Amino acid sequence: MATKRPNPSVHPSRHAQVPEEPRRKKQKPDNLGKKSFKKAHTVNDLKSQVRSLRRMLEHNDDLPPNVRIEKERALRTAQHELDEEQRAKKRSDMIGRWHKIRFFDRQKATKRLKRAKKELQGFESDKERQEAEKKVHDAQIDVDYAIYYPLDLPYKPLFPTNKKNKDGTSETQNGSEEPEDADDKKDAERQGDAEMWAKVKQCAEDGTLDALRNGKLAGEANDQSGKLESPAPTMPSKRKRQKEKPETGDLHGNRRERRAAQASAKEESDQDSEDGFFE
Repeated sequence: MATKRPNPSVHPSRHAQVPEEPRRKKQKPDNLGKKSFKKAHTVNDLKSQVRSLRRMLEHNDDLPPNVRIEKERALRTAQHELDEEQRAKKRSDMIGRWHKIRFFDRQKATKRLKRAKKELQGFESDKERQEAEKKVHDAQIDVDYAIYYPLDLPYKPLFPTNKKNKDGTSETQNGSEEPEDADDKKDAERQGDAEMWAKVKQCAEDGTLDALRNGKLAGEANDQSGKLESPAPTMPSKRKRQKEKPETGDLHGNRRERRAAQASAKEESDQDSEDGFFE
């Protein structure tokens, strides 16, 4: 089989007469390197889904029972997914907001822990060693506090810095821009959340620090599951609301008949009241 001849090239003398073809850029697929709309707007899609399902259940009173049950189940599922997405977004925002301060607190607590362990090796008497061991234990809890503080809660720093104002007064800030030397903050008092510090200490003894960090302790998990299992509230339909309104007069017949019935009922009530007055 004969080979295919290549395309004839343009003679150099005709380069000026034959224009060159423009170079075309290679087009990449639209979905390459970009988040899909559904992935980028999950919360908005779930909100619109929950809103449409609620409107359907509120305004359509003629839905068959099996369809209504199915839509209510879909509403509960969509509401559950929406709560999970909002909780994940809040957790991500909290992590990004407090990451720097937690990092500096962990560095300071680690330096204090190393210094306390070094001091422990230099003591010989039992009383001094007991105090040093307690100091080492507290320093270890400080490190655990900075690492295992719940990620979905606003972080309360252990060692907030004091910024001096122009008038000479000091103002406490949440964290510092740069880690300070250990000698400068050797006698710094621990602050932070005392209740959370005690909880971290208890979780360190129980071995549940990871559950505390991820918000999966027994009590918190039960509270969240109880919230999610509750059915999504739906408003009654318009027809039901109209039926529940108090009605006056007889609704049978046209408007003229209803007005006549109301007038006759009013006359009868007036006659009864007059008869009772003259008795």
